[in-house]
Amino acid sequence: MKPTIVTIAGILVVTTSLFASVYAEKVFDSKCVMCHIKTIPTDSSNMVAPALFGVMRHVKMAYPNREDAVDFMVDYVQNPSKEKAICMPQKIARFGLMPSQKANISPKELKEVAEWMFDNYPPTNFRGRGSIQGMQNRPIFAMFDINGDGKITQDEFNAFQSSRMNSRMNSNMNRGIGSGGMGRMQNHSTFADFDLNKDGVIVKDELLSVRADKQAKRATQGYPMRNAANAPAFESMDSNGDGKITQKELTDFQMSFRRKN
Repeated sequence: MKPTIVTIAGILVVTTSLFASVYAEKVFDSKCVMCHIKTIPTDSSNMVAPALFGVMRHVKMAYPNREDAVDFMVDYVQNPSKEKAICMPQKIARFGLMPSQKANISPKELKEVAEWMFDNYPPTNFRGRGSIQGMQNRPIFAMFDINGDGKITQDEFNAFQSSRMNSRMNSNMNRGIGSGGMGRMQNHSTFADFDLNKDGVIVKDELLSVRADKQAKRATQGYPMRNAANAPAFESMDSNGDGKITQKELTDFQMSFRRKN
């Protein structure tokens, strides 16, 4: 008798779960799919919002725990803001901030839909641009919004990208990754490294001093600066020719150098 009761109970649980899943998908289809398509887009030109595959990929990057992810989605859909957003800033720039859906879906429906989304998207065999594990540290809006005013200026975007690029270069250099092991990446320094007196600009003496110090340290370690002779001139970074390099000028130069190389 007991095995029969357990079997029936198990069947009821599975049936209830399947019913909930079917119901949640129907709610999604009636209230969400007009913006967030359920398939991988082949043509994104007519999209009005990110596809469900991408949405859930980013959600799971930020909230790998199911309960935390569901709580986040329920809150965000009802009370969206740039500070909470987990997508890249360019996505917000393209699609705009998601409008609140309080009037469109009830909290109960929203929780069931969020659970269904987490359980089914993206599928385990889905591979976007990079793995979830490798992308968990992707920047969020607040990281770009350096002064915390709720807006991302071009200077803030450039400064963050420059800082991120330099961090990668330094990390790769420390691990011996790059052309020729220590390679060409070893000559890259951050703006703060060059701005010795911390006055917000880099003058030629500071640039040359930092380079000379780095060459001397590398030489004592037995790693000569292979590309020292080809290091970019101060003048090539001082775009306006005023004898000073600003954060923006250095960022612009580094981004340009990266594209060319």
